[in-house]
Amino acid sequence: MATALFTVKATIAREREKAFNEWYNNEHVPDVRKFKGVISARRYRAILPEDKFQYVAMYEFESEETLQQFLKSEHLAWLRKEYDAHFGDVSERQRAAYVQVWP
Repeated sequence: MATALFTVKATIAREREKAFNEWYNNEHVPDVRKFKGVISARRYRAILPEDKFQYVAMYEFESEETLQQFLKSEHLAWLRKEYDAHFGDVSERQRAAYVQVWP
C-alpha cells in the first residue's frame, strides 16, 4: 500500500521565529505524531524559497486512507486550534497532500 504525505508550509514573523521553532519541534510535532498511522515527521527551512513560506513540515502517513481519516479528525481540528492560539496572529499556512507513486 502506498504511503501518503501531508505538508504544511508556514510563514512566521521574525520576532516570533525562535518561539515558533521551539514550540513546533517540542510540542506540535509530537502531538501530530500521536495520531495512529503517522510514520514520520520532518521540518525544513527554505533556503531557496519559491514562495513566501519560510518553513515546511512533512508528515508521512501509512496510507491515503489514514491521511483522509486524519484530515477529517477531531485531532487535526484540535491541532489547528492550538496552532492558531500560539501563532495564528503572526503566521500564514498552506496545506497540501500527496500519495506515493514510486517506488
